[in-house]
Amino acid sequence: MIVDEAFRGLYPDKYEGRFSFEIKFSGKFKGYNANVKYGRDKYTFNLSKQWMHVDKDIKIGLIQHLLNRAMGTKIKTTNIDLYDLFLKNIHIAVPKDNVDEVLKKSFERVNDQYFSGMITMPNLVWGNNTVRKLGSYDYGTDTITISTNLAEDDEAIDYVMHHEMLHKKMKFKTSGNKTYTHTKKFKEEEEKFENSKEIEKRLGRVVRHKKRRSFFFS
Repeated sequence: MIVDEAFRGLYPDKYEGRFSFEIKFSGKFKGYNANVKYGRDKYTFNLSKQWMHVDKDIKIGLIQHLLNRAMGTKIKTTNIDLYDLFLKNIHIAVPKDNVDEVLKKSFERVNDQYFSGMITMPNLVWGNNTVRKLGSYDYGTDTITISTNLAEDDEAIDYVMHHEMLHKKMKFKTSGNKTYTHTKKFKEEEEKFENSKEIEKRLGRVVRHKKRRSFFFS
């Protein structure tokens, strides 16, 4: 079984056949998302159906990544490196068939001004009318989502769009079982947005007005 192979690759001295493993493929996940649920000796890996046809060595890397998180270890393997590389480049093959026209105009403005037009267009969609999460970028579906709470403010949309486009451009870094996205370099690039400090303060005031909840990007 593929999980046994992944486990032995991480913990060759711990594998004694006493663990129970299960893989479930679900249509409930977006893109290439996955998680692991575990008790004392049983581990259930829930993967999106997209993973069914992915190369075995990459799937092993995904399972080892999840095992690292579950076990609190930071072991690196060739399979995990393959998984990271796959996730960073999956956007190339993802269909771009969900692009909102208002967000497309924002993307094009930001792309021209800050990225020399070099960022390929992802899926661009509106999210919920929330101030708790103003924007996000999903690597597995190559999708930028913007809160409809910003729909009447082009400058704020562009600011959040810039943040999410940086995620698309800079991807992520991994260290052990941790993934880092808001690196020092990321923050330096983020501050290049014109009037970024003023816009961030304005967004903060909007959030405080909306029931004093904190906002964040992802």
